[in-house]
Amino acid sequence: MSIRTVYRFTLIMVSLLLISGCMTYRYVPAEDSTSPAMGDTSLPVAFQVAPVRVDAHSRVRNHPDWKKIPPTIESALTPQVETLSGESATSQSPYLSMHVENETFKMNWGHFLMYIASIFTLPSSSDMQFDSEMTVNAGGETLFTSQANGSIRGYISVYSPSALFVGKKDPAIASADMANDMMRQHRQALEEWVAVQKQQYDQEIAGKDILEQRQWLIENPHSLFASEILANLASHTPRRNTLGWHRENVSRFPRYVAFLSEEDALWFVGPDGQRVIDLVDAAKRGTSQSILAAQVEAQGPYKPFSDEEIRRLRKSGLSSDLIAAMIRSGNRPAAQPGAAANLAASPRASQQDTVAALLIPDNSGEYMNPWTSDGVLAEWVDKAINAKMGGAIGSAAGAYAASKALENVPFIGGILGSKVGKKVGHSAAISASGGMDYIRETSDQSFRSLDDMARYLKTVHADNSNFQDAIKAADAIYPGLMQSLVSSQ
Repeated sequence: MSIRTVYRFTLIMVSLLLISGCMTYRYVPAEDSTSPAMGDTSLPVAFQVAPVRVDAHSRVRNHPDWKKIPPTIESALTPQVETLSGESATSQSPYLSMHVENETFKMNWGHFLMYIASIFTLPSSSDMQFDSEMTVNAGGETLFTSQANGSIRGYISVYSPSALFVGKKDPAIASADMANDMMRQHRQALEEWVAVQKQQYDQEIAGKDILEQRQWLIENPHSLFASEILANLASHTPRRNTLGWHRENVSRFPRYVAFLSEEDALWFVGPDGQRVIDLVDAAKRGTSQSILAAQVEAQGPYKPFSDEEIRRLRKSGLSSDLIAAMIRSGNRPAAQPGAAANLAASPRASQQDTVAALLIPDNSGEYMNPWTSDGVLAEWVDKAINAKMGGAIGSAAGAYAASKALENVPFIGGILGSKVGKKVGHSAAISASGGMDYIRETSDQSFRSLDDMARYLKTVHADNSNFQDAIKAADAIYPGLMQSLVSSQ
């Protein structure tokens, strides 16, 4: 090969390189953010950890690189957040969650004007801006919040490779840099907060007797270490009037029930005002147990009682009829006699008015509504859908979304029960949805029974475009929901 040929080939390659464009990325921290070193401090408390959530709401470019950024951030954060959970974490441990959200996609007009002025030589850029939040919750209260933000900047050059000088071609590098920086900021804030909480707890609780500990908790209800004191209160019961001790603590600290033994917790089963202990008191005051039975069966739910628990309830003075009504309240009929006939003759609006009575306007029921009071899917349902839990239910459920009537597919119930059991375990579905505490926490409506839930959803939400996916996800959490939908009227 002659020198002239080599020269021409080199000239062609250099020319192609100079006129070729590219797109690169880099992480741009917020102006007021700092980047502390990642701490190795072992926290003196174990957290329940929710799956990391990363949501991108802005209309980003259709370039596939931008679509890779949110899942890359989630995969980078997940193992770091999981290290905050220890083997000693229990269902009563504080609940830690982290959410990263993108809502804006900003064009940097200054860079764009320079891009034009340089005859497309200098790169233009755009920012995908992210806000992140880490929270710690316990007993329905937010104890700690930390916030951090930053941007992924994308550079594009059309006629030159100048973008290569300011960023990396792989967006995963910038995404990981941002995730790690955000986590460092959250971790530092968390460690500082935990240290303050621990110091206060050690200084003010050391040497205190159980009554002084209880008084301290009354004055500091949002302490990170409240669970330790509640456990002490539950285990250090007085020899006399043990039930009175528990009753007083439950009235002051609703979370206290979770620390009781199964035997003691029995007395606090049921809705407020109609707990087992409330029924015992009412019966002792002479209230008709037939009236109490009617009230609890209508309001419930309680739970299936074991033979030993039934013996204890009867020994406390409750009649067999009242106990039977408590048991039935957990699986009572979906409507009062005659309601089905009324529904058949009523327009859809009247049906919704009637079934509205089936809905509990908070999360105190046993079964959480897949939709919130705002009419949008609850966060746990979105999480389950994204994790493809319930996907094994199959396309048969699509017949409902298409015809708005599962009764047109009479065999579906048996198919669903079999496939769900084979494809995904119940515990795996709960985990993918964030755990039962997260499911309850992110719900603001609930039901007493699957029949109530099925009838309400069939009447109110059957026309929703996301009905099929929501029911699949909910059935993975509450097996039998699909079968209840088939049989509901």
